[in-house]
Amino acid sequence: MLDMAKDMGFALYSAFLVLSYAFTRFVTERTDFHLRAKGFWIHHWIIASVAMVVLITLQNDDPWIWGIVTGIALEGLSRKKWSLIDEENQ
Repeated sequence: MLDMAKDMGFALYSAFLVLSYAFTRFVTERTDFHLRAKGFWIHHWIIASVAMVVLITLQNDDPWIWGIVTGIALEGLSRKKWSLIDEENQ
């Protein structure tokens, strides 16, 4: 099973990217939770990017984990309001 997972790394990455993108969109459309502080808006794409740095530091190369965090980051970046600056509360 492990050998198959290794051979299917790109497929797993792609599948988890699409699933996490869709799940993140579903959740963000139905919740009103925001991390805002002193003119900054900490979006989920920023949190996913920090997670990527941690994964790189830990030398984690699991394709499903990378697919999940990439899907979360891309979903956040595809939105109209993705800036770090919180323009609504300035």
